[in-house]
Amino acid sequence: MKKIQFLYILLLVIFTGSSCTKLAEEPFSDIVASNYYQDKNSIIAALVRPYEHAHWCGWDGDRWVISELTADQFVWTQKGKHGYDGGDWIRLHGHTWTPDDGHINGGWVGPYQGIAQINVIFNDMQRLNYPSFGLTEADKAQHMAELRTLRAWFYLFLIDYFRTVPIIEKPQEIKPQSTPEEVFAFIEKEIKESIPGLPKNGRAGRWDQGSAAALLVRLYLNAEKYIGTAKYSECAQVAGDIIKGTYGSYSLDSDYRGPFRSGVNGYRSPENLFEFPHAKNIYEFSWMYNAMMHYQERYSLDNDWGGWNGIHLTPSRDLAGNLYNYKLGMPYERYSEDDKRKQPFKTTAKGDSYDGFFLIGQQYAFDSAKGFGYNYNLKVNGTEEYNNKPLIFVDQVGRFSEKPNGRWSEGSHVSTGEENSGVRLLKFPWLPMTQNLFQFNSAPEIRLAEIYYALGECKYRAGDKAGAAQLLDAVRKRNFPDDKWQSNSYVSNLSKLTDDEFIIELGREFIGERHRRTDLVRWNRFGNEWWDKAADSKDRSVFPIPNRALNSYNGVLKQNGYE
Repeated sequence: MKKIQFLYILLLVIFTGSSCTKLAEEPFSDIVASNYYQDKNSIIAALVRPYEHAHWCGWDGDRWVISELTADQFVWTQKGKHGYDGGDWIRLHGHTWTPDDGHINGGWVGPYQGIAQINVIFNDMQRLNYPSFGLTEADKAQHMAELRTLRAWFYLFLIDYFRTVPIIEKPQEIKPQSTPEEVFAFIEKEIKESIPGLPKNGRAGRWDQGSAAALLVRLYLNAEKYIGTAKYSECAQVAGDIIKGTYGSYSLDSDYRGPFRSGVNGYRSPENLFEFPHAKNIYEFSWMYNAMMHYQERYSLDNDWGGWNGIHLTPSRDLAGNLYNYKLGMPYERYSEDDKRKQPFKTTAKGDSYDGFFLIGQQYAFDSAKGFGYNYNLKVNGTEEYNNKPLIFVDQVGRFSEKPNGRWSEGSHVSTGEENSGVRLLKFPWLPMTQNLFQFNSAPEIRLAEIYYALGECKYRAGDKAGAAQLLDAVRKRNFPDDKWQSNSYVSNLSKLTDDEFIIELGREFIGERHRRTDLVRWNRFGNEWWDKAADSKDRSVFPIPNRALNSYNGVLKQNGYE
């Protein structure tokens, strides 16, 4: 018992401070509740356990994969002998997945694991006499509200991916699927009833009024797709209230990098309504780093991690170097040359100073003598097709190292990448390990910028293009030097803000933040063509109920009409 209590005291300390921890799955599951809840610390530890799972659910694998790799901005290409993985990435990119696909199953299992944790803890906490543990009834009400809000967050994944899902509120409960309307109403009710019991501007990594209200914004913004009834007016009302400060004090970060370096050196961005905190060797942004970074990138970024060299941006250019003409995808070249974010990533001083969001071109070794930047006299080399040759990331996909007689016979496809294929996203800054900054940046789950863009979209759809432009520009201005702003402003160039431009702008602002599939579905673009993907012949905007789920429920679940 002492060992288990110590584990949870450690978890408590971390979560009520600035981060969270990764423990074995559900270490309390075999302990009788009356034996586990011994003091205030054990109650708080149980409360925050599902938050750790929530971070994993949102940012460590399948849910990020099916939200981004099924859309137009990212791809995991096969790179020679690496990365075929049974054709998983080809099926996701080409919208040819099946109910047996492991990533689709992960989209179901991940949220329901979190819901199951919450149901057990919620059931336990309802029975506890909080004053006997040195806590108040107000504490209990807040804890119940947090758990209900977190459960609603998990259900947002499920309605977004599958639409018809069981609503499970009790441990070990087995129920048939509810309609999308019933799931929508359940999520809405859980959030609305929870908001009054939450604090304003709570601690990082815990739900408060502002972040819970932001979930209503997400729900209402996508209501037309979820239940066939538009709720843009409701979305605009809640978004406007968040911006006005009804649910707490938030503000846009004046620095384009701010929301993504939150958590580093004690900085917390005023823009982040909800973030998942990190700390090296405690809970890390490890999956995102490993999935995107080349094996050799550790020498450029000053760390000892290898990376998997998997995910990169979909290419903007064909094999000859010409821009593609797709209406979607081509994310790197969608950024203006004036945009600060388009700069190649580099640290600019000791500490957490850096520029840019992308790795592109020749990779150089970290300048260890200065403690920042690159040593431009020392190139980083590849290890596969470019073994002992310069590693140069290109905004193209093709077997350039095998070019026969001036031609690339295999073309540009998900299956024809090389180790240097694709621009790499470094929006979430992995800073020098030698300065104890590596893996301390938080995951920005909900930003105030999202609320501005949601309200802007509601205004745009209502015909108020000028109002939409003002809201988008309020966020975008930080991305441009003052002398370049007028030519890039939507307010000053209102005719530029079209449907197509709005969709592209959503991609620029929220690249890599697990928004893209949902945005494309909402705008009726998810079935369109982009690089190495033809237009869908059937509707793929909803994933099939995984066969493993259908089989495990012994006939209680039915397929959701997926063809």
